[in-house]
Amino acid sequence: MTITQATSQNNKEPVGEYSHSVAGGLWGNIAVSVERLLASPGDDEHLRHQRVQLAVASLIIVPAALVWSSLYASFGEYTSAAIPFFYSILTLLDFLVLIRFKRYNLFRRIQQCMMLLLPFGLQLSLGGFVGSSVVILWAFFAVLTALLFGTRTETVVLFVAYVVEVIVAALMQPQISIENKLPHVVVHLFFVLNVIAVSTIAYFVLFSFVSVRRKLRELEVAYLKQDMTLRQSERLATLGTLAAGIAHELNNPAAATRRSAEQLRDAFARLENSHIQLAAAPLSAASREALRELEQAAREGGSQSRPLEPIIRADREALVEQWLDEKGIGESWNLAPSLVSIGLDPGALNQLADKLESVSLPAALEWIASLCPVYSLLREIGQGSTRLSEIVGALKSYTYLGQAPAQLVNLHEGIDNTLVILRHKMGGEIKVLRDYAIDIPPLSAHGSELNQVWTNLIDNAVDALGGKGQIVIRTRREGMRAVVEIEDNGPGIPEAIQSQIFDPFFTTKAPGKGTGLGLSISHSIITERHRGEIIIESKPHRTLFTVKLPIESTPLENQSAVGLTDEQPKSAA
Repeated sequence: MTITQATSQNNKEPVGEYSHSVAGGLWGNIAVSVERLLASPGDDEHLRHQRVQLAVASLIIVPAALVWSSLYASFGEYTSAAIPFFYSILTLLDFLVLIRFKRYNLFRRIQQCMMLLLPFGLQLSLGGFVGSSVVILWAFFAVLTALLFGTRTETVVLFVAYVVEVIVAALMQPQISIENKLPHVVVHLFFVLNVIAVSTIAYFVLFSFVSVRRKLRELEVAYLKQDMTLRQSERLATLGTLAAGIAHELNNPAAATRRSAEQLRDAFARLENSHIQLAAAPLSAASREALRELEQAAREGGSQSRPLEPIIRADREALVEQWLDEKGIGESWNLAPSLVSIGLDPGALNQLADKLESVSLPAALEWIASLCPVYSLLREIGQGSTRLSEIVGALKSYTYLGQAPAQLVNLHEGIDNTLVILRHKMGGEIKVLRDYAIDIPPLSAHGSELNQVWTNLIDNAVDALGGKGQIVIRTRREGMRAVVEIEDNGPGIPEAIQSQIFDPFFTTKAPGKGTGLGLSISHSIITERHRGEIIIESKPHRTLFTVKLPIESTPLENQSAVGLTDEQPKSAA
């Protein structure tokens, strides 16, 4: 029996319109009419379906009971005829009360009681099991209605009552002296019909139950397959986002390293030429010692960054360039920046000039100025390669490449690696504050899945901030649980939709920017895979996701605390 949504023209409430494919148009019309009479605001489709099924089944028994009553009366069984007759009257009254007061449970219980009492009364009035054609079997309908529409307790109670009723009827059988006036042929016919009818109805109920269970199992298997597909799709989507971010992150240091390597070739050529000129100049021991000191200064100046204020640097370069021009040294504009980077000013240059002969001074200054770019470019190449290694290491730790699916996981390392992966989205306007507890031991968990959770939560926080704001990541220990809090000061999530935030395919992002699966999968990973808990609290300028994970008996390693600072994490700086 299929149900499709329609709308009642009278009360504007949705009603179920039953198809006529099985029971015919009359059944469908009766079902729709009954449903409209019983519909109440706020009823869901399943509840309306149950009400209609029981009400229609009870109403269909009424004409059958009247035919039954007329048949008994025609054979002179007036007492027996009164029982189904009054059953019909009471059922109609019960149905009118249901329409008026909408008390479905009361209607169901009254019907179940009459289903128990009617066969038992006929059992006594018609002379026992054989004389009544085993009509007491119909009392089992009370148990079936409880199975279909009631609770487990009701089912047990009614089944026990049915068993007791059958036992009492059997004990009273020898004392019954009433002789049935119905012909034996009719009694035997009723006997066969009763057994067949009750067995058939019980069969169809069980068949329906088994079919529903089989269908639910098929749906469950299909859901699991679909869920796995959706998880894989979300992971692929996340992987695509991460791949774009990693490509962007790798491109910067790689391009800088390549550029520095190309510049280093020209710098070495210039250094070689200046070295040849210096070798040809006459130098005393004092001059050579002064040059060694300057070489050390050039190495230190090129190996570490000494940023100067732009105005201060420009002033110093102008003074050094003026000093070089006064000494008649060519290309003063080209030598001045390197000499200032080493830390030389006109005063230091005067001291150097006193130690060097006038002939060797230009060659010495050219050589010193050529040293600084070489060391500076080497430093840039080292920094670029270090950055590349750091990103690759963070990516490997992020994915737990080459490790078992479940292992001891350091929460802080996982969060820091996630920050490295997502750093390209933060820019310079989003500040990340970390407050890590030192008493959280490594957890036995699926590391890559937890990192997917941190990715989803931090990525959502970054999107909510819109390029400017603050994210605070805290960890602490609560008994045998590790707690991770990710908070942002974005606009917040409306209270009306907070209950839907973990539903599949629900997203607050613009179309095309979110699949609606990130938080749903995160919830599944935390609650199902790790037996944890994830909670959301949100109001304007404060959205907080709290993740609680169980701590198992694992060794507690010494971990250094990372205090609350206003800097980016070291691995994400």
